[in-house]
Amino acid sequence: MPKLKVLEKPKAEHRLKEELLFTETRRALDILKTMDEDTYEELVASWAYWCLKKDYEDVMRIGGSGDKGIDVIAYYSQKANKCDIYQCKHYDHPVRKSDVIAELGKFLYFMFIGEIPIPESYYLMAPQGLGSQFLNTYEDPVKLKTQIEDSWDKEIAGKIETGKVHSLEGDLKQFIADFDYTKYKFYSPTKFLKLLVEADKRFVYFQYFGFHKEFLRKIVKDTPVNLDEYERKYIQHLLDAYNDASGGSEMDENNVESSSYGKHFARSRDEFWLAESVKKMSEENNPGDNDEFGNIMDEMEGHVADTYEGVYDNAFERVKAVTGKSTSMPPKGDWVVGGQLGAKELKGICYQLSNEDRLIWKEEEKS
Repeated sequence: MPKLKVLEKPKAEHRLKEELLFTETRRALDILKTMDEDTYEELVASWAYWCLKKDYEDVMRIGGSGDKGIDVIAYYSQKANKCDIYQCKHYDHPVRKSDVIAELGKFLYFMFIGEIPIPESYYLMAPQGLGSQFLNTYEDPVKLKTQIEDSWDKEIAGKIETGKVHSLEGDLKQFIADFDYTKYKFYSPTKFLKLLVEADKRFVYFQYFGFHKEFLRKIVKDTPVNLDEYERKYIQHLLDAYNDASGGSEMDENNVESSSYGKHFARSRDEFWLAESVKKMSEENNPGDNDEFGNIMDEMEGHVADTYEGVYDNAFERVKAVTGKSTSMPPKGDWVVGGQLGAKELKGICYQLSNEDRLIWKEEEKS
C-alpha cells in the first residue's frame, strides 16, 4: 500500500491574493484550464478535504513519489477498505489515450497485487477535460477494457515498474478481464466547477476563481426562543446596564422581557443573532484562512472607541450611544459579507464584542 498522509487543512499557497479575489473577471473555466500543475492538484486536494469529507469517514492523499495511480483516497470505511480514488492528470490539452493508458494499467496492476484497494469509483480529474475520442472510449466500459487489453504489451507492461515487464498472462490477465470497468469515472471541468459552487464550503471555489456575490451562501441564525448559553455574557452586560439605569438590581433574564426594557432586550438579541448569521456566512464563504469576521469586529471596536469611552449618566446610555455610532461604520468593498452589513447587523457586532467582554457597558466601581 502506498504511504498515506491524512489530508489536514490543505495550504492554499497558490490561491488568488488580496484584491484579485474581488477583481477577477476571467471565466472560471478559463482559469481552470490555464492553472499550472501544482495549483490544480492543490485545488483538487482542497476540494476533496473540504467539500467531500462530509460524505466520507476520512480523506487521505499519497505522500511522495510512487503514487501507484492515486492522488487522493476518500474512505467510506477505512476498516472495510471501502473508498473512492481520485487521480489528477494535468496537461495543456484535453487528455488523450496515449497520456493515461499506462497509468490506468498501472492502477489495475497494483490493485491486482493488493497494494491498493479496489475502489467503489476511480475518478480521473483533468482541467482540460478528455479528448472527444478518448472520452468516448473511457465512458464505455467494454471499449475501455478492450483498449487496455490491446495496449498492454506495447504501452503498459514495461511502464508499471522501472526495469520490470509485467506481461498480460495468467492470474493478471484474468483479473484484467474480470474487472468492473464501470468504476472508471470522470468529472468534466464544467461539472467539477458546478460541484465547487454548490458545495457547503464554498470558499474553496472563491479562493481560486474569485469572489462572486451570486454564489454567496446565505445563512440565517434565528434568535432562539430560550436563552442560549453562548449568549450569556453580552446578556449579563445588558442586564447590568438596565439595572444601572433603573437604579436597582432586580433586573434578570427571567423578568427583563416584561420590564420597560423588554423591547430593547428583544431587539438586541435579534441583532446579536443577525450578526451571528454574518459570522457563519463569513466562515463558510470567506476565501483562505482569513478571519474576516474577526477583522470586522476589530474595525468596529476601533470605530466606536471614542463613543464607548465617553462619560454617561448610566450604562444604558452608553449602550445606546455605542450601538447608534456603530451604524455609521463605512462599508468595505473587500469583505465577502460586506453587502450583508445593515444597521441591525452592525449593532449586533457590538453585542458580539460585548459577548467577548470587549465592550462592557457598566464601569467597574472604584474602591
